Amino acid sequence: MMKTKLKTWGKLILLLIFILLTFSYAMFQGGFVSWFLFFSFVPFALYALCIAFYPLGDLVIDRTFNKDTYLAGEHLNVVIKINRKYSFPLFFLIIKNTSSLSKENGKQIIFPGFKKHIQIEYSMPNLPRGEHHFDKIYVKIGDPIGLFEKEKEYLLEKSILVYPAFSDIIYRSFESRYEQGATASQIKIQNDTSMVAGIRNYEPGDRFTWIDWKATARMNEMKTKEFEERQSNDVSIILDRSPSSSFEECVKFSASIIRTIIQHGGQIGFYSIGQERTIFPIRGGEEYRQQLFHHLAKVKADSNDHISAILDGESAFYQRSASLLIITSNLTQALVEMVRKHVQRTGTVIIFVVKNDNEPFLDDEYQLSSIATRYGVFVNFLHEKDFRSALTGVKQR
Repeated sequence: MMKTKLKTWGKLILLLIFILLTFSYAMFQGGFVSWFLFFSFVPFALYALCIAFYPLGDLVIDRTFNKDTYLAGEHLNVVIKINRKYSFPLFFLIIKNTSSLSKENGKQIIFPGFKKHIQIEYSMPNLPRGEHHFDKIYVKIGDPIGLFEKEKEYLLEKSILVYPAFSDIIYRSFESRYEQGATASQIKIQNDTSMVAGIRNYEPGDRFTWIDWKATARMNEMKTKEFEERQSNDVSIILDRSPSSSFEECVKFSASIIRTIIQHGGQIGFYSIGQERTIFPIRGGEEYRQQLFHHLAKVKADSNDHISAILDGESAFYQRSASLLIITSNLTQALVEMVRKHVQRTGTVIIFVVKNDNEPFLDDEYQLSSIATRYGVFVNFLHEKDFRSALTGVKQR
């Protein structure tokens, strides 16, 4: 502050010296040219003096956006309003709006003149996914000869949330059921113990609580209750947050499939493992979708471990009544071997390998896909243009 004040007073002294020099030149030289030079310089010098003492606290600044939440790829429209108490003419006014999107975005120069109310509008196209912060607005004024410039910053903190974009996906339900026996099947039966459909002869493996004691006593042989079959469309989704050039495509596909399943009445459990571990229990509904989208808006590719290492031993990821979907951009043998262990207890297991349009799938990945199919794990390779038909290509064995 002291340095700025000394610099300002130095310029004031210099300006007074210029005025005295031009006046002295006119007095001693005389003639039209010398006096014309003096009277031409005086207005600029006086205006510069006024700028030096003009209070930037006179400005009242407000910044508004067309909305608070956006989808990735949309345009952000920013409106900056400036109101002044006094109509002192300003030769120019530079506005710089800083944000986490760009330090220089929104820098504009205007010539307000005597205007007391000024409005500036500009657009920021193709918003990236994430939470973006707007903090300071810098205002700068000056005189035509460039001798005095004044700058002031206004703190106007504001955040916007950009949700991931999504694609419309053709819906196909994931049928995951349970049945008796040790044979693995993706179409299994889960008995609804609240709905008794009948009785049958006792079979080894039936639960003790299923025995119908009244029927057993009446018929003099062990009888077991039969329950109505209940189909579950619950889905557990695991997002691989390993650093990847296709991570944004993985997030977009996650948002697309979450939106589609919830719209059709399904329930989702979502698992997002990075530097911070976030686990959403199986639920449904629009409010829950908003929670998942809020997480996807902020999520980062910050996992230090590959997803196969994260899945190892994590029983919380696997629900017997839910199909398991894994979204990754890198299919590895370790991942295939890991999900092989869980096919029998989870039913449907699908790996979506998502990459950007410029990144081809490798021959090694196709070979691993064939191995996974033999294990009962379906692998679906997707570019963004394939998102719409992602579920129609999922086959159950």
